[in-house]
Amino acid sequence: MENKIKIAYLITAYHDYDHLKKLILALTDRHVFFYIHIDKSSLMPANLDDFNNIQFIKRHKVWWAGWSHQKAILNLMSEAIKKNHDYYALISGSDYPIKKNNFLYSKLNEGGEFISIKEGFPSEMKKGWVTKFYFDLFYRRKPNKPIWIKILLKLEKKISLYFPKKNFPFQKVFFGPTWWILSHSTVDYILEFLDSHPEYESFFKHSYCSEEILIPTIIGNSDIGNLKGNLTYVDWSVHPGPAYISEKHLNVFESNFVPNEIGDNQAFFARKFRNDSQELLQQIDTNLRA
Repeated sequence: MENKIKIAYLITAYHDYDHLKKLILALTDRHVFFYIHIDKSSLMPANLDDFNNIQFIKRHKVWWAGWSHQKAILNLMSEAIKKNHDYYALISGSDYPIKKNNFLYSKLNEGGEFISIKEGFPSEMKKGWVTKFYFDLFYRRKPNKPIWIKILLKLEKKISLYFPKKNFPFQKVFFGPTWWILSHSTVDYILEFLDSHPEYESFFKHSYCSEEILIPTIIGNSDIGNLKGNLTYVDWSVHPGPAYISEKHLNVFESNFVPNEIGDNQAFFARKFRNDSQELLQQIDTNLRA
């Protein structure tokens, strides 16, 4: 099946550029374009200079689980929509397709929005992601935190205790995985909505993992329908997750149904892969994508 759908891949990356190159090669055809944000604290990839279907957008520093990652995603969306693609696929630089590209094209030809969202707070902990105050200034998974980070963490708790966020800018809250594939009309709606509702950015810029809440909440409170679930497989069986993809996952990928993160659709992508997963990628290419 020839792909006639124009797809813009929106990628956030900061390392493992050998894998990133393999990802781009696996997805490339004449109707595909890549928009990439490279973390400002990382070196720029030197192995992608020969590609003519890549645009690097303006860089800024990204902190894990901070608003800075959501901002990078919104900047990718804003840049890509200028070229009027049919679909916009948000993926990470550590993803890889585990099925033939025709599988994705057939899905997109059916239409719909490939995002998984659910109404309400999944847990009390995740409710705190919205109601509590968070800085976007440091890496939260750092095991031995310096004193200045410990001070900021204590300050966050004080602010959350005395000034909890109560005035939500939305009627209902929705959660979902970060990764999605959305149509041009939906991406356009999200960007226009945020442009006309600056209170959303003001509210979410001090939240935690806003990329799992902001866009799902905008879509969930809209008239956008035909939501079909996202197309990315992630293994959350380890803590902290997600697990790196290894040979043990090949049995899952070879089955008739590869669940996405929530399990309501069949996955096309898997994440996350290491930079040294060359042998594993060869097995996927030979057995699943040939």
